[in-house]
Amino acid sequence: MDPTRRTRAWIPFALVGALFIAACGSPDILVVAERADQIPAAASPDDLTPAVPPPTVPAGPTDPTVSTDPAAPTDPNATLEPIDPAGPMGEPDDPVVDPAVIDRDAINFGAEKPPRPYDEFLLAALTDIDTWLRSEFEPAFGFPFQPLEGQIYAGYPERTDPLPGCGEPVTSYVDLQQFVAFYCPLGDFMVYDDGPDGLLAQLAGEFGAATIGIVLAHEYGHAIQSRTGVFDLELPTVASEQQADCVAGAWAGRAAGGNAPGVPFSDDDIRAGLVSMIAVQDPVGTDPNEPGGHGSGFDRVGAYQVGFRDGLERCALLIDDPLPLTPLFFLGDQSTEGNAPFGFGEDELFGFLVPDLNLLYGNDWQERFPDFRPLTLEAVQSVDQVDCANPFGLFELGVELCSSTNTVYLNEPVALQRYNDFGDFAPGYLLGVVWAEHALISGSSDLRGEPRQLRNDCLVGAWVKSVIPVLDENGRPVFDDDGFVVLPQPRDEGRQSLVSPNDLTEAIRMAIIIGDPTSSTDVLGSAFEKIDAFRQGILGGVDSCT
Repeated sequence: MDPTRRTRAWIPFALVGALFIAACGSPDILVVAERADQIPAAASPDDLTPAVPPPTVPAGPTDPTVSTDPAAPTDPNATLEPIDPAGPMGEPDDPVVDPAVIDRDAINFGAEKPPRPYDEFLLAALTDIDTWLRSEFEPAFGFPFQPLEGQIYAGYPERTDPLPGCGEPVTSYVDLQQFVAFYCPLGDFMVYDDGPDGLLAQLAGEFGAATIGIVLAHEYGHAIQSRTGVFDLELPTVASEQQADCVAGAWAGRAAGGNAPGVPFSDDDIRAGLVSMIAVQDPVGTDPNEPGGHGSGFDRVGAYQVGFRDGLERCALLIDDPLPLTPLFFLGDQSTEGNAPFGFGEDELFGFLVPDLNLLYGNDWQERFPDFRPLTLEAVQSVDQVDCANPFGLFELGVELCSSTNTVYLNEPVALQRYNDFGDFAPGYLLGVVWAEHALISGSSDLRGEPRQLRNDCLVGAWVKSVIPVLDENGRPVFDDDGFVVLPQPRDEGRQSLVSPNDLTEAIRMAIIIGDPTSSTDVLGSAFEKIDAFRQGILGGVDSCT
């Protein structure tokens, strides 16, 4: 995020390409660049490479917000049990697949292929995807599915059997590494990178074999488009990618529901699907409507979730009824990827987020939360410095709420790590959660458990919606006569926050980390549920968080 006072200068879009999963028939297929924000599949989420150099940590103040010294009232929800967050996602297990459900001819492995731990899973997944489309395609699209005329090829350095080309005689392994995976309508075939050092192998090693199954389900989405005439419509690339992401989600929902015989698909695999969507997002600041644009992590996860929840028939409607795209633009320093400095000064992250949240709940949303009490932020280095009789229970995640004293304790070492790993809205998202919880407490909300935490996520999304600039018909921010960006109204004129590129994806990454590991844990909500609630708030605003 950025403070709005620094947003007068217009900076053009960063039109650079991303490493992505491509449809060979799409325009601008060979648009490739390295991304500093890509999830390194060889590292756990807590060990991601920082997007910006670690800043010097300023000393945290006692109160960086508007001066208030309220008496500590009786906490109406003092009987609430503190949150006990679930542990992180564990190491993925090698999937156990029933050999009886596998079509051994589903993949052309070539003669020299080294075995991979995910080979059996992929065979089972591709067998099931073909079965699924033969059954579900016609109800969704109105005519029978025609199976692939070509094959699905595994590419790897040792392979001597040639890989077919898409418009060229052959595809070299060097080219395949740039594509990662692709579908080609010229020959109706797919190829994926099976090399040990490729992105797919790294994702599978870190998050499980299901990530590659989801990637190939996405490519089947492009095969569907070849059959339905989408490639003839000359749509923006993002339109076809959104539908393919939806198809991947629809198959994942089928597998997660136990409807894909022989395909193991756990709660960890559901979370891994979200990770795989983020791993192939556009670079920060790319306009999704430009040629070759595929969408932000937030947009791609959203399309995946729609398919997962609503199935293939909803995906069939996306070409005529697409999902909304979030604006991606730079109104600040591109070198920081939109990240405000970590610190507590007026133009530093906590120096403008804290007053913004207090004014949001205390003024803009005052009718909804008439008893809201402004919070102060206190930076601490350890839990021993937290003085609270009824803590919320999120200190180990980065913040702690003591609603009875109107205080939020920032776990500064953890918050800084989140900032370095993901960007400024990682700790910003956590602040939004505790401000929402404090608002629910002040209003004596009778929600409890997971539904309460998902309400908090929705309110965080509604906060973000309030700091997304007003856009013109071309999706560009509107500026007033003084050169300042126009933000949604009504709003308190003292609010200083403005969403910046990648903030929404940073929030999704945090939800993946802190979400419950299973759908039955029911503490904070699973990553899927938290992202869904956050997205609901962004699209529907505070009125949707009821």
